[in-house]
Amino acid sequence: MPVPGADYGWPLSPVPQVARAFDRPPFFYGRGHRGADLAGTPGQAVLAARDGIVVFAGPVAGRGVVSVEHADGLRTTYEPVAGTVAVGVRVRRGDPVGTLEEGHPGCPAAACLHWGVRRASGADAEYYDPLVLLRPRHVRLLPLPDPWPA
Repeated sequence: MPVPGADYGWPLSPVPQVARAFDRPPFFYGRGHRGADLAGTPGQAVLAARDGIVVFAGPVAGRGVVSVEHADGLRTTYEPVAGTVAVGVRVRRGDPVGTLEEGHPGCPAAACLHWGVRRASGADAEYYDPLVLLRPRHVRLLPLPDPWPA
Protein backbone atom coordinates (compact mmCIF):
# COMPACT_ATOMS: atom_id res chain seq x y z
CA MET A 1 0.00 0.00 0.00
CA PRO A 2 1.49 3.39 -0.95
CA VAL A 3 2.31 5.71 1.92
CA PRO A 4 1.18 9.38 1.89
CA GLY A 5 4.13 11.53 0.88
CA ALA A 6 5.79 8.73 -1.07
CA ASP A 7 6.14 10.89 -4.18
CA TYR A 8 8.37 13.50 -2.52
CA GLY A 9 12.14 13.76 -2.82
CA TRP A 10 14.95 15.84 -1.32
CA PRO A 11 15.10 19.45 -2.56
CA LEU A 12 18.92 19.34 -2.57
CA SER A 13 21.26 16.78 -4.12
CA PRO A 14 23.21 15.01 -2.81
CA VAL A 15 21.11 14.27 0.28
CA PRO A 16 21.95 17.13 2.65
CA GLN A 17 22.63 17.25 6.37
CA VAL A 18 19.69 18.56 8.41
CA ALA A 19 21.03 21.69 10.12
CA ARG A 20 17.84 22.42 12.05
CA ALA A 21 14.78 20.21 12.38
CA PHE A 22 11.10 21.08 12.37
CA ASP A 23 9.77 22.34 15.73
CA ARG A 24 5.97 22.55 15.85
CA PRO A 25 4.81 25.77 17.54
CA PRO A 26 2.53 25.25 20.55
CA PHE A 27 -0.10 27.54 18.96
CA PHE A 28 -0.55 29.31 15.61
CA TYR A 29 1.61 32.38 16.33
CA GLY A 30 3.86 30.61 18.83
CA ARG A 31 7.61 30.17 18.65
CA GLY A 32 8.81 27.21 16.67
CA HIS A 33 10.48 26.30 13.41
CA ARG A 34 7.98 25.72 10.60
CA GLY A 35 10.26 23.73 8.34
CA ALA A 36 13.67 22.09 8.16
CA ASP A 37 16.98 23.79 7.38
CA LEU A 38 19.17 21.77 5.04
CA ALA A 39 22.90 22.51 4.76
CA GLY A 40 24.06 23.34 1.24
CA THR A 41 26.37 25.55 -0.74
CA PRO A 42 25.69 28.94 -2.32
CA GLY A 43 24.60 28.53 -5.94
CA GLN A 44 23.49 24.91 -5.46
CA ALA A 45 20.39 23.93 -7.44
CA VAL A 46 17.17 23.82 -5.41
CA LEU A 47 14.87 21.10 -6.71
CA ALA A 48 11.09 20.68 -6.67
CA ALA A 49 10.32 18.03 -4.06
CA ARG A 50 7.31 16.79 -6.05
CA ASP A 51 5.38 17.53 -9.25
CA GLY A 52 3.32 20.70 -8.95
CA ILE A 53 2.65 24.25 -10.07
CA VAL A 54 4.71 27.26 -8.99
CA VAL A 55 2.33 29.55 -7.07
CA PHE A 56 4.87 32.09 -5.82
CA ALA A 57 8.35 33.16 -6.90
CA GLY A 58 9.76 36.39 -5.56
CA PRO A 59 11.14 38.26 -2.57
CA VAL A 60 9.62 38.13 0.92
CA ALA A 61 11.26 40.37 3.53
CA GLY A 62 14.33 40.69 1.30
CA ARG A 63 14.80 36.95 0.72
CA GLY A 64 13.97 34.96 -2.40
CA VAL A 65 11.15 32.46 -1.97
CA VAL A 66 9.64 29.85 -4.30
CA SER A 67 6.42 27.97 -3.42
CA VAL A 68 5.01 24.97 -5.27
CA GLU A 69 1.44 23.68 -4.89
CA HIS A 70 1.08 19.89 -5.19
CA ALA A 71 -1.90 17.73 -6.22
CA ASP A 72 -2.28 16.41 -2.64
CA GLY A 73 -3.07 19.93 -1.38
CA LEU A 74 0.34 20.50 0.21
CA ARG A 75 2.51 23.50 -0.61
CA THR A 76 6.29 23.29 -0.36
CA THR A 77 8.31 26.47 0.12
CA TYR A 78 12.02 27.01 -0.45
CA GLU A 79 14.12 29.94 0.81
CA PRO A 80 16.49 31.77 0.40
CA VAL A 81 16.41 31.01 -3.30
CA ALA A 82 17.19 32.96 -6.45
CA GLY A 83 14.17 31.66 -8.37
CA THR A 84 14.54 30.49 -11.95
CA VAL A 85 10.83 29.69 -12.46
CA ALA A 86 7.75 31.87 -12.89
CA VAL A 87 4.33 31.64 -11.30
CA GLY A 88 2.12 29.21 -13.22
CA VAL A 89 4.98 27.00 -14.43
CA ARG A 90 4.41 23.26 -13.98
CA VAL A 91 7.44 21.53 -12.45
CA ARG A 92 8.25 17.86 -12.00
CA ARG A 93 9.96 16.27 -9.02
CA GLY A 94 13.68 17.04 -9.30
CA ASP A 95 13.32 20.03 -11.63
CA PRO A 96 15.40 23.05 -10.57
CA VAL A 97 13.30 25.93 -9.22
CA GLY A 98 16.23 28.18 -8.34
CA THR A 99 19.64 28.37 -6.74
CA LEU A 100 20.46 28.48 -3.04
CA GLU A 101 21.52 31.87 -1.69
CA GLU A 102 23.59 32.73 1.37
CA GLY A 103 22.10 34.54 4.31
CA HIS A 104 19.88 32.16 6.25
CA PRO A 105 20.13 33.29 9.91
CA GLY A 106 21.54 30.67 12.28
CA CYS A 107 22.82 28.45 9.48
CA PRO A 108 26.03 26.62 10.46
CA ALA A 109 26.97 26.01 6.79
CA ALA A 110 27.88 28.37 3.96
CA ALA A 111 24.18 28.31 3.04
CA CYS A 112 21.03 26.58 4.30
CA LEU A 113 17.79 25.90 2.50
CA HIS A 114 14.71 26.41 4.64
CA TRP A 115 12.25 23.80 3.33
CA GLY A 116 8.70 24.21 4.57
CA VAL A 117 5.44 22.40 3.90
CA ARG A 118 1.90 23.43 4.77
CA ARG A 119 -1.71 22.84 3.91
CA ALA A 120 -4.02 25.87 3.40
CA SER A 121 -2.97 29.44 4.14
CA GLY A 122 -3.51 32.32 6.52
CA ALA A 123 -5.11 31.46 9.86
CA ASP A 124 -6.07 28.01 8.47
CA ALA A 125 -2.47 27.05 7.63
CA GLU A 126 -1.20 23.80 9.09
CA TYR A 127 2.56 23.34 9.01
CA TYR A 128 4.15 19.90 8.80
CA ASP A 129 7.61 18.41 9.13
CA PRO A 130 8.83 18.12 5.52
CA LEU A 131 11.20 15.28 6.44
CA VAL A 132 8.16 13.05 7.03
CA LEU A 133 7.45 13.31 3.29
CA LEU A 134 10.65 11.38 2.56
CA ARG A 135 9.57 8.08 4.12
CA PRO A 136 9.77 4.89 2.05
CA ARG A 137 7.22 4.21 -0.71
CA HIS A 138 5.76 1.11 0.96
CA VAL A 139 5.24 0.14 4.58
CA ARG A 140 7.09 -3.06 5.37
CA LEU A 141 6.13 -5.02 8.44
CA LEU A 142 8.87 -7.20 9.84
CA PRO A 143 8.23 -10.46 11.69
CA LEU A 144 8.35 -10.46 15.46
CA PRO A 145 11.30 -12.19 17.07
CA ASP A 146 10.61 -15.77 18.10
CA PRO A 147 9.80 -16.26 20.87
CA TRP A 148 8.09 -12.96 21.62
CA PRO A 149 9.78 -11.37 24.68
CA ALA A 150 7.59 -11.20 27.77
